[in-house]
Amino acid sequence: MRSILLVDDSGEDLDIALRALRRANLSLEVRTARDGDEALAALHLRGDPPDRNLRLPRVIFLDVRMPRIDGFDVLRALRSAPHTRSIPVVMVSTSAWPEDVRRAYELGANSYLVKRFDREDPGAFIAEAARYWVELNSVPKAG
Repeated sequence: MRSILLVDDSGEDLDIALRALRRANLSLEVRTARDGDEALAALHLRGDPPDRNLRLPRVIFLDVRMPRIDGFDVLRALRSAPHTRSIPVVMVSTSAWPEDVRRAYELGANSYLVKRFDREDPGAFIAEAARYWVELNSVPKAG
């Protein structure tokens, strides 16, 4: 089964995203990490060699602003490791500041989403983006 990884230090934002993904009825496994350190550990980017059976996510939704290890640092680690270099990364932030957007793309982000509050369908922007990356986007066949 295809999977995605949501990385956000806000439990409320994670809950909203998870509910939106369930409502969207996407056929995928959703894994979460509550900070940059958890994300690095889940993706075997903490110095330990990746397990050959490690199932990598189809896409990573990565919060920009997190304590200790922010999204930019996680993105830098993702792009420097051979086993995670090609995973699409969608940066997600409350910031629409042009410098943050520019920096994300310079570090190798594939997309940048500004968090939106939609009273009618909370978190729908995450579900729409996940649908694109999991169902619509074509990726090269492995090996």
